[in-house]
Amino acid sequence: MQILLDFFDLFKEIWIIGVWGTSFGNIFLSIIIFSIFILIRGLLSNFIISKVKRFVSRSSNNFDNTLVNSLEGPTKFFPLVLGFFAATQFISADENIYIFLNTINKSLVTILIFWLIHQIILPLSYLIRKIEDLLSKDLLNWIISAVKILVIIIGLSSVLELWGIKIGPIIAGLGLFGVAVALGAQDLFKNLISGILVLIEN
Repeated sequence: MQILLDFFDLFKEIWIIGVWGTSFGNIFLSIIIFSIFILIRGLLSNFIISKVKRFVSRSSNNFDNTLVNSLEGPTKFFPLVLGFFAATQFISADENIYIFLNTINKSLVTILIFWLIHQIILPLSYLIRKIEDLLSKDLLNWIISAVKILVIIIGLSSVLELWGIKIGPIIAGLGLFGVAVALGAQDLFKNLISGILVLIEN
């Protein structure tokens, strides 16, 4: 009988100590919370999208319809970000684990923000279609694609910075590589610049 009592005391002690200073109870609670957000992700995203669709249904312009379609992906990703943040609030780990989880939360929020910006670019392009009178349609589409790529690069560099990866040396290396490529493909870049000038001048 004493052996069982000693075993339950040891079990209780290990349960409280848990892993990395967090009790197993809090770990299971965090897993349950994150699982709940995964389960309700579809319902929550559909609720938000339906509200937005109901709001934009009053107008019939391309901006509203494209905006709804563009926000569908980030809307489904938002519950996962919120769920992971809520789950980590119950983990009272040591400083290193806390910094690691906090970095993950910052990375997820950063990805969400830049994803939203990336998705909004296309709907916003419908608001500036009047520029087609000055610039050709092909050039405007090229500018939109370039802005999207720029947003992806900035977002990726921001996430890397959060993890302590310095992008300065990487950019410098890419710059040297770009110079080498440019020297070897001068005719290609000449034709590219000439094509852009032709598009600008219609």
